[in-house]
Amino acid sequence: MKCPNCGSRSAVEVDMHSGGFSSEESPVKECAACGLVWRIKTGGDKPEIDIIKPANKKN
Repeated sequence: MKCPNCGSRSAVEVDMHSGGFSSEESPVKECAACGLVWRIKTGGDKPEIDIIKPANKKN
């Protein structure tokens, strides 16, 4: 899957086992290039991107 921040395809799936995060319904991804952590929420009419941790800021 393409990172919604930088467009990189080097995302890693994060294994989460806490309430509110279901790996089957909305797997959490982390971009190896920019550090953004996100998931795709599917529940309404169309999927939404849920940003869990913002991308790392480059200096």
